[in-house]
Amino acid sequence: MNVITGSISTYVFTVRHGRPCFLTLLRAPHLLHAGTWQAVHGMIEPGETAYAAARREMAEETGLAPARFFRTDYVETFYSDATDAVHLVPAFAGFVAEAPAATMSEEHTAYEWCSLDETLQRFVWPSQREAVRVIAEAAKWWPELGSGLRELPDR
Repeated sequence: MNVITGSISTYVFTVRHGRPCFLTLLRAPHLLHAGTWQAVHGMIEPGETAYAAARREMAEETGLAPARFFRTDYVETFYSDATDAVHLVPAFAGFVAEAPAATMSEEHTAYEWCSLDETLQRFVWPSQREAVRVIAEAAKWWPELGSGLRELPDR
């Protein structure tokens, strides 16, 4: 069995009334996993770092730029029967102020800002639910950070 790397996830969040809210994206009907609510996902391009891919994909899929950007202490893992491989996907977090409007790419048809509980109900895959839990726990004392997030400077 193989281990595959080469993709990233970025969880866009804001803080409202002292609690994190997450941007959830509805997958377009013509794509794999159509009709599921997701975070930002994408592939790392040749010569690109994972964190650069995470920032780029956030901009491409939502039109948003993070005011603060983080790597999490969490790596999503899942097995795919299509590739007969375990996939390792580093999770990043992009903070934006005041839940701005997002601009959808062709990959998504809708978005909503959701509380942690709403996000946990929408996300289908356990690794995505765990990633938002890690981010929410680290953002409890926002703008101070608990463990689980490490801020990455603009690069």
